[in-house]
Amino acid sequence: MGVHQAINIAIFGLSLRTLNELKQQVQTAVPHHVQINWSNIAEPQLDILMINQVFFDSPNIKSLLQNNKINVLKIANDADKNSAIENDTLFLPLNHLHSLHHWLSLRLNTGLDQDQVMLEEDSSPLFHRKQIKQVLQEIQKPKNGKIQLFDSQGLLAIADPRNEWLWQNPEYQSFQTDPSLNYTYATQNDQHWIADAPQQDLKQWLWHLLWTSMDFEELCPPSASSFYLDVWPQPKHKMDRQDILRMSACFAQGAQISIVASQLNLPEQKVRHFVAACLGANCGKLIKDPEAKYRPQNQQNETELHFMKKLFGRLRHRLGF
Repeated sequence: MGVHQAINIAIFGLSLRTLNELKQQVQTAVPHHVQINWSNIAEPQLDILMINQVFFDSPNIKSLLQNNKINVLKIANDADKNSAIENDTLFLPLNHLHSLHHWLSLRLNTGLDQDQVMLEEDSSPLFHRKQIKQVLQEIQKPKNGKIQLFDSQGLLAIADPRNEWLWQNPEYQSFQTDPSLNYTYATQNDQHWIADAPQQDLKQWLWHLLWTSMDFEELCPPSASSFYLDVWPQPKHKMDRQDILRMSACFAQGAQISIVASQLNLPEQKVRHFVAACLGANCGKLIKDPEAKYRPQNQQNETELHFMKKLFGRLRHRLGF
């Protein structure tokens, strides 16, 4: 399969509701350049078959698998093993997606040219980094209902973009993520635990997640020069709080990134990381340099001095001094 590869997947023997939910989960697991063709079991070029375990031993299915090289994922119900995959069997209900994404990534990697495979160094599932901007936009799109946020390590939270609320998974403690960050729609079954979780502001939570994580520099492109802050971040921890508030005060006026770094005596990389987190959480926007109103005090003094010199020069010329 090449750069614009396609993969043929068939799902057999599931209820319509379960089938549609599973399709949504699978769609989030594949890289951007892979097109999923939802097929039937008669497709001669079938790559993956997801099948109700009840039908797996039927003669027709056995014949199909004997004559073709197809990756098979059996589907079974077991509340005690929910979301786990054992011996190529996925157990429903699907409360988290880590096992499914890992299984799919291994099957997708089969036969790919190694130069085209973008695996994380820790061998986490195959995710495309370029999609992260789109994912962050979808996480905050008001038309979406409740969604699950997850990465290669599992479930992070459930969000309500329409009302800008979020409930963090009680088992999620590290508060760091990577470009495997993604989302899928949350069913009623997925939401059973949020009644006991504190409700948080989605935008502020997302900003903090991006700020405490690395590998999101691409959200602030190298060409970005000036930034305007609409919504001030609310840092949760004392570490870096002063720097965050100082940067916020500068960018709230619209400021050039290099000038802020110089004036606050901060590494420009740290300032760009701040801007990247703000852009990812829709807390502000990139602007043109002439729109930046922030000027350091010494620059203001130089501007005023230059103005006064020009004024006195004109006065001397008019008065003949």
